[in-house]
Amino acid sequence: MFVAGGLYREVCETPFWDREFGSGVRAAAAISKLSPGTKLYTYRSSHRGEAIDYLNHLGVEVISERRDTDIAFAYFHPLSNPLISPEIRPVQPPLTVTGENVLRFGFLEGSAVVRAKRAIYDPQGVNTLAPFEANGSSATELALVLNEAELFQYSGVSDTTTGASLLLSQGKANVVIVKCGIRGALVVQPDNNHEIPPYLSNRIFKIGTGDIFSAVFSYAWAEQGMAAATSAEIASMAVSFYCDAEELPLPALAKISRIPLRGIVPTHVILRGSTQTLGRRYSLEEARHCLRLLGVTVQAPDLDGQRPDKLNGSTTILILSDGFVLEEISEMVSEYPTALRFVILDEEQRFAPWESVVVKKDFTTALYVSAWPTNVGDVI
Repeated sequence: MFVAGGLYREVCETPFWDREFGSGVRAAAAISKLSPGTKLYTYRSSHRGEAIDYLNHLGVEVISERRDTDIAFAYFHPLSNPLISPEIRPVQPPLTVTGENVLRFGFLEGSAVVRAKRAIYDPQGVNTLAPFEANGSSATELALVLNEAELFQYSGVSDTTTGASLLLSQGKANVVIVKCGIRGALVVQPDNNHEIPPYLSNRIFKIGTGDIFSAVFSYAWAEQGMAAATSAEIASMAVSFYCDAEELPLPALAKISRIPLRGIVPTHVILRGSTQTLGRRYSLEEARHCLRLLGVTVQAPDLDGQRPDKLNGSTTILILSDGFVLEEISEMVSEYPTALRFVILDEEQRFAPWESVVVKKDFTTALYVSAWPTNVGDVI
């Protein structure tokens, strides 16, 4: 498998992360054992360094063109918008990648002209989203991997299925995979559509999960010749495995077995938390903002001063525990006896596990769990 993608420094404040990765490095590392002979085409300010040494150790050949400076993504938490440094990046000449099967990511500092039998294009929303063929790229078969915002830019249509179908009818792709976040993914082909569920994991570290999805889908669909829907389902399982294990390279895909989340989808989340200090209020505001970005309807009575709407069987409760003692949280839980699920963010790990209450120490994981579909009997 040939991969064309970025090599960037990634820094996150909480949970702490400081590694040289980027889409290309992570994707190549993920499938390096699955696809011996994997190559990465990228830009690099020097011909050695952490990421290149890491890939070489895994048996991945790195073909890099020089750029003038390193590029870093800095996150406060995995769902925050990254600060990208430097802000102004000179545009480098395009890379040329010719191969049987090629995964092409978007770059910040350039692009890759791909000629392949089977190509996968994941633009990753960098810069202005350009169609695959705009730079002269060509493929006998093309799969587009887009999130919903990218699909809208690519097609000009806001409805997911309609936008993907339009790209197919225009000959822009043979298959379109739309990543729908907490709702999983949608595979759209000329003759059928398939909904791919999210898969259960105990921890969500969002940085790089899209890279894993595209890498595994590409390997399964392009190199192994699997059906697009099967490939996307395996890719979704691999993302769940990666979130829990943080293991690269990935093991044989047959060894990855995960639990699909196909249950009741929460209609909205009631978010509770203290507003007594600036930090606590900020965390509450940030949680509401991030849940909305995940596509969730949120009510935050401690911020709005309004009682939430009457609960139904598809409402989850998320409590940020900072500033509360156990008795206060127990009282809050008792206010919502018909809630679909209770989730408590306990970063200081002050509370023991409760029956029928999910306790998480990580901000991103708590938000995802509160918005995920709920299966009867799930242990999260």
